[in-house]
Amino acid sequence: MIANSINNLNPKLLLVVSRALAALRPSVIAFLIANASMLSGGKETPISFCNVLFVGNLCASLAVVAFFGAIPILNELRKLNVKLLLGLFINGCLAALLSALIFLGLQHTTVTNAVLLGRFGPVLYALAGAIFFGKRILKWEWIGFSMIGVGIVAIVFTSSNYQINQGDLLILASTFLYAVTSIIGKLTLSKHNSLSVIVFSRNFISAVIFFSIASYLFGPSHFGDVFSGQLWMVMSIYALIIIVITQFLWYAALEKLDSKTVGKWTVLSPVFGIVYALILNGERPSLMQVIAFIVIMIGVSITNFSKQQPQPIKEIAARGESSASSM
Repeated sequence: MIANSINNLNPKLLLVVSRALAALRPSVIAFLIANASMLSGGKETPISFCNVLFVGNLCASLAVVAFFGAIPILNELRKLNVKLLLGLFINGCLAALLSALIFLGLQHTTVTNAVLLGRFGPVLYALAGAIFFGKRILKWEWIGFSMIGVGIVAIVFTSSNYQINQGDLLILASTFLYAVTSIIGKLTLSKHNSLSVIVFSRNFISAVIFFSIASYLFGPSHFGDVFSGQLWMVMSIYALIIIVITQFLWYAALEKLDSKTVGKWTVLSPVFGIVYALILNGERPSLMQVIAFIVIMIGVSITNFSKQQPQPIKEIAARGESSASSM
């Protein structure tokens, strides 16, 4: 019923709203890190990457099941051979590591930096695609990639007095991992796996990994802190709106739009991220960040509006969002 109601809405509106909600993730994570003790009633360690990412990934996997149906997903998983199941497992493990890098990076850098540096992930994926799949990169795309690279270098070396900040380094590491997981996702998808199976397995395996790590290190009772004090309200909003509803809107939009349209409208994602960082985290962009933002956005626009061949829409969905919003 919910899915039918969503499908009746304008797909472009669904896409924009999904990107606006997805862009909230880094800001909300940073907000939780900064205010966890107050929200939890004084608990010392109410927020850890295990807590937040376990809840987020579990809800995301449940959203996929609700949208596509549990029986079709389970039936397809039963038909897969060991090699494909191993590929899905590796993809899920890398997705868990990707989310952990972003979460840890946000403890040492600003949300604004994370949003801007996250634009490097799609660039690396495009370059990897040229190497491994023989995809041609157009002249204008090279120009766009170069501008994104210049903006990223400017952020990395000027935000910390020309020293690489630990948080920025972790976010950059997440962009490399994003490219790797995207390549694996594409290869796995090409081997007879549907979008629903790939996205479900990635989120579910990530949730299991975070739960296992926390249970081993701290015991199963560790997750009780997620619902300490008023923190449960924030976690509920995070899981329901930013994870579940975002995924519903994203899938519904991709079913009706071509990749060219998706590329144009997702250009707005960094804009949303910067605005949220200002409002929710009180981060007023520096002059260098503003300049870097403009340069990066020009580069992103050039690469999105100059593609020679549209990407398969299933490939876009399986690849997921940029690294800074992949949680």
